[in-house]
Amino acid sequence: MPRPLSNKHSEEAIRFFLVSLVGLGIDIGVAWALIALVGASDPVAAVVGLSVATVINYFGHQFWTFQKGERRASLRRFLAFAGVVVLTLFVRLLVLDFLGPLLPGSGLNAPLRLGLAATVSFFVSFLMSKFMIFRHKVESRV
Repeated sequence: MPRPLSNKHSEEAIRFFLVSLVGLGIDIGVAWALIALVGASDPVAAVVGLSVATVINYFGHQFWTFQKGERRASLRRFLAFAGVVVLTLFVRLLVLDFLGPLLPGSGLNAPLRLGLAATVSFFVSFLMSKFMIFRHKVESRV
């Protein structure tokens, strides 16, 4: 018996969240380390952290999150996913720019700033990944 449509989307959203959570830990960990250890600026740290997490997230989403559709990795899909990440990064940088004056410094405010910005950009990333990158083709019955 097929599951209701809403359950399928919920399961994908949960898997997307879990993969993204791992990526977010790597993303923020790398960014925070760059800010705290080498004095990198927020934008530089965010770009490097997100870049490392992008590769990890792509493979997690390709092979686990979106279980319908193409099951093998492709350079074309990775580049499309990287395009989504660029938009996600743009959203994140806008949020960081807004939060910078509210939560200044490199101590505990840095991961808080980065986490809030990543949370906002998560929704952009999920919707674009689901409906543009990892969508499955529905075959019509004639």
